[in-house]
Amino acid sequence: MHNFLKNFIASLFIASLFIATLAVIAPVIAQDTNTDWEVQVKKADDIYWHDFNFGTSASLNAHLAQDVEFYHDLGGSLLGYDALSKVNAGMDNTKDRGRRVVVPDTWRVFPLRRGADIYGAIIMGDHDFFSTESGKIKTRILRSSFTHLMLLKDGVWKVARIYSYNHQPVAGEER
Repeated sequence: MHNFLKNFIASLFIASLFIATLAVIAPVIAQDTNTDWEVQVKKADDIYWHDFNFGTSASLNAHLAQDVEFYHDLGGSLLGYDALSKVNAGMDNTKDRGRRVVVPDTWRVFPLRRGADIYGAIIMGDHDFFSTESGKIKTRILRSSFTHLMLLKDGVWKVARIYSYNHQPVAGEER
């Protein structure tokens, strides 16, 4: 009888821990069905890349966190807003600016949470880079992978970390 009572109490304790854990994580799991954050991140990412392809360096830089870090497997690293914005300024006077296009079905996003609150997102995928002529895409020249850390700062999604890697040249395919 004594062992039965100990096992019964232990079972109640484990069951109560399980119920308490569910009470804490259930809202977080339930929140996964709410895609508002994902829509916001996708929109911010789309605008960032639109500005990369067509905007000025000022519009592109507006998406960056002050402590942004950029890591490139071929070009090294750039640390801080000033360093990356200086490089971005070089795109302002480029006649036939390269174009970046995400490879369909590779874009993925994962939330970062503090409790139930989403404070950031990791975005991953592959993208192609094209040469342009008179503003129109001409030739695919490169494919690479990317991972970005976006953080929600004062209600605005900012690019905080950029990882650009696995750059592979492609046989200049005309588009």
